[in-house]
Amino acid sequence: MLRSVIAIGLILLLGSSCESQEKRYTQDSPEIDIVKSLIKNYNDKTYDIGMYADTSETRYNSTNGSLSPSEVIAYHQENDANFASRGFLDNEPEYEMIVNDDGEVWVNCWLDWKGELAANKEVITIPIHLTYQFKEGKIVREIGLWDRAPLLVALQKIATNNSMNADEKAIQATITNIAKAWNTNDVELMNSNMASNLTRSDNGNVIARNPSEYGSFMELYHSAFPDFKVAIDNTVIQGNKAHLHWTCTGTNTGQFMENKPTGKEIKTHGYSIWTFDNSGKAIQEEAFYDNLVVYQQLGYSMPTLNN
Repeated sequence: MLRSVIAIGLILLLGSSCESQEKRYTQDSPEIDIVKSLIKNYNDKTYDIGMYADTSETRYNSTNGSLSPSEVIAYHQENDANFASRGFLDNEPEYEMIVNDDGEVWVNCWLDWKGELAANKEVITIPIHLTYQFKEGKIVREIGLWDRAPLLVALQKIATNNSMNADEKAIQATITNIAKAWNTNDVELMNSNMASNLTRSDNGNVIARNPSEYGSFMELYHSAFPDFKVAIDNTVIQGNKAHLHWTCTGTNTGQFMENKPTGKEIKTHGYSIWTFDNSGKAIQEEAFYDNLVVYQQLGYSMPTLNN
């Protein structure tokens, strides 16, 4: 009888302990529902500081300098001016609530944010981690962490473009069209942005002396790498010249330089100096890149030198 009582006592104790343990972590709570409502309000631009305690402190990517609830709303509204659209995606977001050893209640969430810049329609997607501390059903602390670099770079490009004169804007428009032509294999678009006397050299060797030959060169890459893409990493315009750093990617599913398809992916970086005429059309490209990198990625055997 005594053993039975002890056993029952142990079961009750373990059950109570497990129940207490379960309450320290959950993915379903009133606090989580509040955070979900806060996210929805952000997406709808129906800002409401009622979910925050009056003394709440918010920090975004910072260890000092907190925002009050009203300052948080002002922060979001100021940033909204940069975007044609923006919001958190309903893309398998994760929410959890924990009670730490000090008895503090925190809600963590991991979401993907997407925005389209109003100035140039560039789309940026950023993963974001948000965490909220609750007391008596109110947010008393909010912390947001994300990589700001993609957005800052995009906004810097817009600022640079806005400061350009008319000639520089014409050159930038041509560069944008050339990149688009490369990425879509649009020979007609490429030709329309080139002067009839255009030349291109690769590492000092002339490989195209007119737009038609340039188009054939572009087709060579797209036939070998149908998903071929060029990303402009950096652009500096000086007078009638533009200095471009770029990255090329693609998958080798077609014949390339008399070699059979390998199915392998390439990624290579390069640098080009473009020269433009008075109308903004391209008259010369001097490209510099390491062919050996591409050959090695494709697994080509390198020729040996005879002594």
